[in-house]
Amino acid sequence: MNSRLRVLLYIAGAMLLGMALFLVLSSEFASAETALGVAAAFLVVLVAFAAANTRIHKRIAAAADEVADLLDYRRPLAGDPLARLSQRLRELSTALVEALARLRKETARREKAEESLHNSEERYALAVRGADDGMWEWNLRTDSVYFSPRWKSMLGYADHELGDRMEEWRARVHPQDVDRVVGELDAHLQGKTARFENEHRLLHRDGRYRWILARGAAVRNAVGSAYRMVGLHTDISARKQVQEALLEVADGLSTLSGDECFRELTKRFAEVLGVREAFVCECNNYPTTRVHMLAHWNLGEFTDCAEFDLTGTTCEDVIQQGKQVFVPSNVAARWPLEKAFDRESYLGLPCIDTQGRVIGHIACADGREMRQELPHLAILKIFAIRTAIELERRMLKREQLSFPKAPHPENTSAVLH
Repeated sequence: MNSRLRVLLYIAGAMLLGMALFLVLSSEFASAETALGVAAAFLVVLVAFAAANTRIHKRIAAAADEVADLLDYRRPLAGDPLARLSQRLRELSTALVEALARLRKETARREKAEESLHNSEERYALAVRGADDGMWEWNLRTDSVYFSPRWKSMLGYADHELGDRMEEWRARVHPQDVDRVVGELDAHLQGKTARFENEHRLLHRDGRYRWILARGAAVRNAVGSAYRMVGLHTDISARKQVQEALLEVADGLSTLSGDECFRELTKRFAEVLGVREAFVCECNNYPTTRVHMLAHWNLGEFTDCAEFDLTGTTCEDVIQQGKQVFVPSNVAARWPLEKAFDRESYLGLPCIDTQGRVIGHIACADGREMRQELPHLAILKIFAIRTAIELERRMLKREQLSFPKAPHPENTSAVLH
């Protein structure tokens, strides 16, 4: 039996004997036999309690050994099992405090990392929005794609009007570009190129094509297989129009003159703007109140030219103010006469000669709304300046015909005689 338990039993026995003596001496009991009987009963209970307490103590000791071993089986401790359990619990408490401290530190680190990531995502989103680019992210495992709202709006759609499948993009690629762009995309996914970059045309909701610069890069796993791709779309239609217009001027318009030049200018102007109608007009008088057409392209063919008064027309503002007039929609609300020509939109540019005088204008119109994004200013200037040059050349020829050349000085005497 444990020495600590023995001490407890001795103390209890002494207390019991003291109680028996007290009962013998007191007047509450009639005889000593009664007191001794009570003392014997207490001794029996005490012995039973001591035996039970010994079994309980043994069980506690055994459990303490097991718990202590579970807490740290690598460092067995000698001595009282209860003391070992107490020591292990203290060690466990210390370990829990240290673990909580590490957890708080890790939580703070994660929160800081998440905040940094959130800030990076915000900066990236602002940069993309500021660059006016459309973002896309392609999950190759599911073939699902995230198209940003700006990506969709570049093609004339609201955010909810396009799905999240790659076919939304493939189906809108121009037939002449689809093989080339898909081939370059596949080559990048196979690891043959470091990045994907391609210029192609995508069909807009209005039925016209937009030139798009697509750039992207694949995200690969440890073995180099692509499982995700992220990229940007940039609308480069204005730049492509500048390139095409410059090439056309260099290849064709520079060698043309007269009526042939005016006709080619109107046709090219309508094609660049994507409208049904374009015309070149020359001023009839100064101050100008009337103009007459020198070329008129309408619905895919050249039509008869006309002369008309400027009053109440969009052309009046172009000629009288000498500035560009652009009305993308509802042109008849300001100029009611335009309704007779079934015009919904209009763009006109003045043609100015070398003396700074407005001598005519080049214009285009359409029966539907014209897109807000005009071609690059360089394109418009090319057509306006080239038209002005040809108009001034025409005027000079007309003046030369009206005023015959003076006779040569060496023939003056013959003329006088």
